[in-house]
Amino acid sequence: MKTVFSKILVALAVTVVLALAVVTVMNRVSLKQGFMDYLEQQESEILASMAPALADLYRVRGGWEFLRDNPRDWERIWRWSGAGQAGGPGGGPGEGQGLQRRGRPGPAGNPPPPPFQDEQLGRWIQSLDRPMFRQRLYLLDEQQDWIAGASAEEGPGAIRQPIELDGAVVGWIGFGPMGDLLPPDAERFLEGQVRVLVISLSIALAVAAVMGYLLARHLGLPVARLSTAVDALTEGRFETRADIATRDEIGRLGKSVNELAETLEKSRSARQRWTADIAHELRTPVSVMKGEIEALADGVRQADERLAVSLGEEIDQLASLVDDLQTLALSDAGALNLVKEPVDLSGLAVQSADAFHHRLAGRSVRLAVYAGEGIEACGDPQRLKQLLHNLLENSCRYVEHGGQVSLSVLRLDDGAGLEVADSGPGVSDEQLARLFERFYRAEGSRSRATGGSGLGLAICRNIVEAHGGTIDARHSELGGLSICVTLPCPD
Repeated sequence: MKTVFSKILVALAVTVVLALAVVTVMNRVSLKQGFMDYLEQQESEILASMAPALADLYRVRGGWEFLRDNPRDWERIWRWSGAGQAGGPGGGPGEGQGLQRRGRPGPAGNPPPPPFQDEQLGRWIQSLDRPMFRQRLYLLDEQQDWIAGASAEEGPGAIRQPIELDGAVVGWIGFGPMGDLLPPDAERFLEGQVRVLVISLSIALAVAAVMGYLLARHLGLPVARLSTAVDALTEGRFETRADIATRDEIGRLGKSVNELAETLEKSRSARQRWTADIAHELRTPVSVMKGEIEALADGVRQADERLAVSLGEEIDQLASLVDDLQTLALSDAGALNLVKEPVDLSGLAVQSADAFHHRLAGRSVRLAVYAGEGIEACGDPQRLKQLLHNLLENSCRYVEHGGQVSLSVLRLDDGAGLEVADSGPGVSDEQLARLFERFYRAEGSRSRATGGSGLGLAICRNIVEAHGGTIDARHSELGGLSICVTLPCPD
């Protein structure tokens, strides 16, 4: 299996090798072209210096006929030109002085050498490769017909200089195409440059390999830890955490994985707790009914109206619990069926309060309703009625004898508000934050002893959120608990 470690190493190695090849080729081509341009420039200067001397030779001999089909005299001329300031081919002072005499015949009746006066000319020619120089130099007459030397072809490196005498062109001197061949010294120079470049880039490849190894190791270890953590999560070990301390993208990914693990762990704990709570809530009425039925079977109890009422109460409690669980399941799945329409929230609040007046009056609890006229909300009438019933039921269960419950309907800028408050007993701040958890009951007076499954406020939260509203719990000014709800207004 390919790892990030190996991929980074291979990618860096391939990149450096390709860079090595491209730079080597481009450098050789660039050096070769630059060297050829340099030679062409030097040869142009040589031809420019040779042209006046050849013009003088043309004047002395009256033309170029003495060189036509006479390679020996032609070679003597270019040899003289190459030794102009260096003392001649033989190095003797006599020949060196002969180069300075204009128009006089040379030794043994040879044609006079051209009088080169440029001090650099001899050095330039001597620095060139002699065979290459000889094989490319040529002479043309004024009609550009060949006289002597190499073939006057066109091509890369071919240059030509006119020979002028008294303002008229009497001939042409030039070098033929250079081709792809370079002087041996130039080839050795280029090979040395390429060799140095290859060594330098090889060192760069080694450095890149070391850096790539360190980088791959730096990236590979956190990725391996992430992979191990994710594998553990897929196996259900949600307590696993990825130990990554970097602050880059991998570090943020590790933090996200740890947050996911924590969420999954909490979800599993909540699911286990919820399952245990459901079992507990179901066990109580089932145990009561089982005991009643066994007592009836043993003849301990008689099948009378009292037994029927007891069994009916337990069945009603079971049915209520099942309905609450179904409502929660539907809201969790997003399948809570809502038929939204403008709802008279004030009228609905008064109607819901009327259903609790008699029950609260029996405990000397005062129920006050504060609802302005015409306050509407957008929602499902049946679900909003269930919301009000659950809120009032929660206060009714826990308010003390002789206490007070208030129901307020408020008009807000962006909707409508509901508040159900009671006189207590109250709850702590820690308990306040957990009131909407399923099966949660505050310790003390607000406990199961007063009844209820612990699902009422959780259902209220789901109903409100399904309507796009908000719900929260606060300490009431009456001394107990206050549940505040906001609902959107009709469009």
